Amino acid sequence: MAIKKMNLKPKKKKKFRKIKLLFYLMIIYIGFACTFYYSLKKHKTISNEEFINLLVTTGNPNILNKYKLTSIVNGTMKLIFKIDFTKPDTILDTSILKYGKLNKEKTISLEYNDDYSNMDDLKKVSDYIDDPNPKEIKDPIVYLYNTHQTENYKKIDGTSFEPNIMIATDYLKEKISNSGINTIVEKRNISDVLLKNNWSYGSSYRVSRSFIESTINEYQSIKYLFDIHRDSGSHEYTTLCINNKCYAKILFLIGLENANYIENQEYAENLSKRLNNKVNGISKGILQKQGPKVNGVYNEDFSNRTILIEVGGENNTIDEVYNTIDVLSEVIIDYIKEEYYGI
Repeated sequence: MAIKKMNLKPKKKKKFRKIKLLFYLMIIYIGFACTFYYSLKKHKTISNEEFINLLVTTGNPNILNKYKLTSIVNGTMKLIFKIDFTKPDTILDTSILKYGKLNKEKTISLEYNDDYSNMDDLKKVSDYIDDPNPKEIKDPIVYLYNTHQTENYKKIDGTSFEPNIMIATDYLKEKISNSGINTIVEKRNISDVLLKNNWSYGSSYRVSRSFIESTINEYQSIKYLFDIHRDSGSHEYTTLCINNKCYAKILFLIGLENANYIENQEYAENLSKRLNNKVNGISKGILQKQGPKVNGVYNEDFSNRTILIEVGGENNTIDEVYNTIDVLSEVIIDYIKEEYYGI
């Protein structure tokens, strides 16, 4: 009997130490989470520029819309133990006391391929970004949207965060809105609609079209529509550097298979000229598209002030995109104030 007691005691102690360690870790983390939660809650509104800087610093694109205490704790359990309390099966599949033997989750790299044959991969390309400072806008005249919401820019060094085109669009919205021009950004998730209806990635324009229709029906004040995209190519091709400051080059895309293409092209040429007058070479000009296997419309048939703008490419940094948005916003503001307000 004495021998059995000597063999069992160390095992019980070892198991108890693991449980005790887990308990202490949870107490420490909950204390940290509470502090973090109430710190964020105290600062209820931030500018989009501050929000972007926070994303770059933390490498967490969902930090502001997932900062509730329950989400933070659950997120930590998923990270450390691979347990998601919203999915009970993960609790059954994973033993907490074996956390040291868990395998790392595999990630999929698509290398910025925008034509996704496997739609499940679309969900792994880029995180959906909500506006951190949503406001109710009355009588907007500018509508910004992204038919391809998952287009990424260069990953931030030292982080896992890849800024995407939606962040650039939020920044553009803030710049235009701050000038007194009422502007809204489309926030419905295009990828969700594609996946729900089992549509291919090529149907993205079909989804954004339905969004445009519902938006202009709700806000008949809208006059200017911009579909903001990201181009592709080498860093040299998509970047302009002047006096040690680099910009993500802009390209306007005009579909020739709609009745508004002539006026929209003149409109795009006007903006392109204004851009190059501010920073020579920042705009690559106009790309015309038509013919087989090409959209040819790009939803530009809605009005003579609907255009597609590509800002930089996959190799551009978010800072280079910021620099370009600063210039682009000035041009758009000047144009609208002259044409719409007569200033």
